[in-house]
Amino acid sequence: MKQIPFDALRSYCETVLQSCSVPADDAATVTDCLLYANLSGVDSHGIIRLPHYVTRLTNGSITAQPVIRYDRPRPSIMTVDGGDGLGHAITARAVQEAMPVCREQGSVTIVIGNSSHFGMAGYYLRDITAAGFVGMVTTHTDVRIVPSGARKPFAGTNPIAYGFPANGEPLVLDFATTSVSFGKIALARTEGRAIPPDWGVDVNGEPTTDPNALVGMHAIAGHKGAGLAMVIDLFCSMFTAMPYGPHITLMYEELDKPRKLGHFITMWDVGALVPIDALRARVSDYIDELHALPRTDADKPVLHPGEPEALRRAERTRDGIPLEPGLIGELTALGERLGVDTALFA
Repeated sequence: MKQIPFDALRSYCETVLQSCSVPADDAATVTDCLLYANLSGVDSHGIIRLPHYVTRLTNGSITAQPVIRYDRPRPSIMTVDGGDGLGHAITARAVQEAMPVCREQGSVTIVIGNSSHFGMAGYYLRDITAAGFVGMVTTHTDVRIVPSGARKPFAGTNPIAYGFPANGEPLVLDFATTSVSFGKIALARTEGRAIPPDWGVDVNGEPTTDPNALVGMHAIAGHKGAGLAMVIDLFCSMFTAMPYGPHITLMYEELDKPRKLGHFITMWDVGALVPIDALRARVSDYIDELHALPRTDADKPVLHPGEPEALRRAERTRDGIPLEPGLIGELTALGERLGVDTALFA
């Protein structure tokens, strides 16, 4: 593992994206989202994805400079056509556009279509909670979950994230509906290492330790997790007119086709119900009481959702972001091909 300084990695990532005709503001947003994941310890959604985005930007299945269209069919509903651009930039812009609507109406639902992979769902809750809102962020993905009783995948890893503001770090719950995110499979493929046999199955429905042979994954909590993945798929496809489940363009296999993903986001201005300072104080009291619970291990504190990631961000901002040799090699080759300085990886 090599520790790469955050600022150097940010500059590299932004430069790579801009070399692919991504506008500077969008490049900064995508980079911020990717490195927020790395800083948080969610490396499966971090800079490991950059070469993939470059491939799609180069072949046109992601539009570098999309025309993004907004509409409000109802006072508290905003629809967004992302123009097949980078999902991070589309979603971050949509959240900012919707914040005044949320303040005005008390809540807002954002329905985003014609988008692509948008990174770590919890990233968008940073701004949502900072504004004093409670938020829910969902997206669907290409199929990975094999439903109970089936032999083929039908739903994606379809993550869902919730965020509540507090006086300190917000309480953020962000999870995929599979026992592990597919990003961890992708990371294992890049790093050339085996995976635990309980992560998923091969084409014959048998457990596999080969990440390249994996075609199906297990849902959290069995049929309950599979059902939740299907509900998220419905929110993200039926209200956006995007493909669902088995009809979604495969992220790594169908590289020449736009993803056509949908995202479904809701924000609530809880200040309409209770003063925001009072809410933050109550959530902080909740967290304090959680921290005070008796521990099973005296050396391991009880942490609230989102707190382990916040602690990791502080650590990695100070010490740098650790990258595996395989990924460093891939990023170095990418930079050399695009004429971007790769001295940070030496």
